[in-house]
Amino acid sequence: MAYSNNLLVFCFFFSLWFLSSYARTNCSDFHFNGKSYDSCSHLHTLNSFIHWNYDVPSRTVDIAFRKSERQHGRWLAWAINPTSTGMIGSQAFVALQRSDGTLEAYTSPIDTYGTTLVKGDLSFTVHDVSAQNINGQVIIFARFELPMNGSNVVNHVWQEGPLQDDDTPGSHGMSGDNLRSFGTLNFHSGKTVPISSHNVKLNSRSKIKIAHGIINAVSWGMMMPLGVVLARLRYLPLQEYYPALWFNLHIYCQSIAYFLGIAGGGLGFYLGRQSSSVKQHTCHRYIGAALLVLATLQVLAHRLRPSKEHNYRVYWNIYHWCTGYGTIIMGILNCFKGFQMMDVGIWKNAYIAFLASLAFVAAVLEVSRCYLNANKGTATPEGVSANGIEDKA
Repeated sequence: MAYSNNLLVFCFFFSLWFLSSYARTNCSDFHFNGKSYDSCSHLHTLNSFIHWNYDVPSRTVDIAFRKSERQHGRWLAWAINPTSTGMIGSQAFVALQRSDGTLEAYTSPIDTYGTTLVKGDLSFTVHDVSAQNINGQVIIFARFELPMNGSNVVNHVWQEGPLQDDDTPGSHGMSGDNLRSFGTLNFHSGKTVPISSHNVKLNSRSKIKIAHGIINAVSWGMMMPLGVVLARLRYLPLQEYYPALWFNLHIYCQSIAYFLGIAGGGLGFYLGRQSSSVKQHTCHRYIGAALLVLATLQVLAHRLRPSKEHNYRVYWNIYHWCTGYGTIIMGILNCFKGFQMMDVGIWKNAYIAFLASLAFVAAVLEVSRCYLNANKGTATPEGVSANGIEDKA
């Protein structure tokens, strides 16, 4: 009986602690340093909150936009759009939390989907903007006057994303909550209304960016390495019954990857021409160009391959090995660059799992090759390159 009473007391106080902690991390009970706000709202995505005071006669608003962000090297922004419900035309308050933990706050007008959130004046009067980190909560403070359109209701947008190596904002995520982080906010009544996800439509540039990422991840990042592993099927006993199977699988897989890669690369260069923000992705663009060059040289080399008896065949094998594995390494590297730019950690983890599985299969096939060679007293056929192109006459 005493044990049950103690358990009930423990559960009671634990519930009080949990609820009080939950309240402190949500809205009105959050304590700012020397500031207080009459109204607040827990926004429906990205675990964000907006606090404000509204002076009706002067139409002046004091806001505090906050989000839990303990990781450095990130940016966040809150904006209102006086003309539309989307991203274009938004007037943004931005905070950068650099890798060294320092904070910078500024304003940025957004007039293109390729924005890098450069500093600039907004279309309405801004009296003050600053940022603080309070107990792991990055907070943007701002004081401004509402646009003179006679309404207390504004369209607002909020986002987060990674910082590039030079501490400039990179692209935010292109899926999930990042595509639903906008709605309307009534400063007078305190009502916030999310816009239904059914009404969210990707603009054409975002669709091209997603297509570019998917096509290149499949081609350079998955099919090219898979083609190399398929070439190792030649070491299995299956080779005795279907001698050309491994070669055909290898060639078809990498040929499809090559043509897909050309399509994906073309989309990437098109995006670069359409966006002034391409300068922040210079490394990604140059690796992509090098990939196209190496893969094309590989295709041409296949057509110019000398016979096995030719004196230059050994040099061709070295060339083929270097360009082949160079393409694979740069393709994988550029995929990770793309994941970093798009801030899609879940897909990066899935890709890492794919590479690990492929490496495991390659290791099993290599062990099988060594085992079969040891039993049969044979070696790798002369003139077969390491990445699986058979020396045919």
